[in-house]
Amino acid sequence: AAVMSKRLLILAGVLIPLTLIAAALVAPGTTDYAVISEGDGFEVRRYAPHVVAETTATGPFETADGLAFGLLVDYIQGRNEGGRNLPMTAPVTQQPLDTGAQQWLFQFVMSPEYLMSMLPRPADPAVTLRQVGEHTVAVRRYRGNWSEERYREQEQTLLASLRDAAIQPVGNPLFARYNAPFVPGFLRRNEVIVEIRQP
Repeated sequence: AAVMSKRLLILAGVLIPLTLIAAALVAPGTTDYAVISEGDGFEVRRYAPHVVAETTATGPFETADGLAFGLLVDYIQGRNEGGRNLPMTAPVTQQPLDTGAQQWLFQFVMSPEYLMSMLPRPADPAVTLRQVGEHTVAVRRYRGNWSEERYREQEQTLLASLRDAAIQPVGNPLFARYNAPFVPGFLRRNEVIVEIRQP
């Protein structure tokens, strides 16, 4: 019995990490876009129109997501008119509204097969639906944890690369997350995204 228990523990020790890695490597559905060009450490994308569910939160970069995520998850899991469960796609985004007051806009991208008219109204007035039009962005992809320090480092690198390429950003950059929190940092897909002015 002792030998069997030891074997089961060893098997679990092998299978659990493999399961996590497999979950991390399964590509999530993502917002439709086309890569237009590539620069020094970034790519330029053209995003198709899509609908987002969004809400705002106030607080530090690394903790403001708690309440916001809860509200958005509630919406897609049935806290809406009709009590419907709704699919979404990656990424989940976080963008500063007022950096001085630490105010953030959080968005879930809704599945592309749903037009605005097909989505139920959120039951919580703190959550709203919005149509996002076609737009062009510069994107820097990176792996690692979700710390503000890590994000700011990548954000500054992207903005410096855009200056060198004479590309003008429009508005504030946003932080895009593609994986669940249980995915190890070295497997996470993270991105800094900023809208840019067309040449």
